[in-house]
Amino acid sequence: MITKLDDRGQLMLVGAIVMAASLLALVVVLNSTIYTQNTNPGNSLGEMNEVERQLEAVRTDVDRLTDRIGQRDGYVDVHELNATLTVYSERKAEQIVDRRPAYLRVTLNESASELEREALRQRNRSRAVRSRANRSDWTLVDNATFNESTPFELVIEPRSPTPTTFIARGEDGGDWRLNVSQAPSNAVSVEVTYDNGTTVSESVSGNAARVNVTGGAINGTQRFAFAPGLNAPYDLRVENGHRSDGAYHILVNEASDVETGNFHTDPGNGQPYVSRELSTAVVDVEYVSDKLSAESQITVRIGGDSE
Repeated sequence: MITKLDDRGQLMLVGAIVMAASLLALVVVLNSTIYTQNTNPGNSLGEMNEVERQLEAVRTDVDRLTDRIGQRDGYVDVHELNATLTVYSERKAEQIVDRRPAYLRVTLNESASELEREALRQRNRSRAVRSRANRSDWTLVDNATFNESTPFELVIEPRSPTPTTFIARGEDGGDWRLNVSQAPSNAVSVEVTYDNGTTVSESVSGNAARVNVTGGAINGTQRFAFAPGLNAPYDLRVENGHRSDGAYHILVNEASDVETGNFHTDPGNGQPYVSRELSTAVVDVEYVSDKLSAESQITVRIGGDSE
């Protein structure tokens, strides 16, 4: 009888070791997920497997979503990603609750995500070049290094012989000025004044002109140089913005100091607006059922793979 009890004890010990090893292996696989058991642990193993299946599905879906809304050069707008994840989270939660008593939430963790750059935009060409608060003399951005692959471009329609002026001030001082005004005989006058006092003038036919400010082109033809002799980063201001209508796009590095009070943060709320663009997004996932709760994070490199 003693031998049989010893055998039973050894079997129980071996079983416990196997179970512990299995659980340890599970923890290694799901090391980014934190579980809280809500009921008897014996009822939770199957639910943990269900959680992992759901997390894998979310990882795949988030990869696809960021690929779909990402920019061509590998960035995604924070506002657009937030809105997309909100809709996705609601639909995913509805699918799960139809199958089992469980809840799922997927949200963007902005503070943990990697902000790479900011894009300042105005898409309404019939709107004056004013700030959000409707100021005519205002600051677009301080301490900015403009993105070389995506220049500061604007389509501007001046409505007065008095120019609208864009002023770039270098880190060590000195100004570079771009003046755009209405010229006689249905033309647009573009005048650039360099820091040394030299002036370059150009007149183009029509009531509007397409100006690549940092690229120095007017209607696609090279006409001037941007801020020669001035050291980046730059401050960029507008004077007499009420005298011209226009649409523009400015892409600046993360180190810039965007005057957020001058812009909307949601393009749906008005013009102008600023987009915060990510290269890496961190997404929080929360799963709650009657058996357990789980929290996990998914890291998505825009244009790459999730973790």
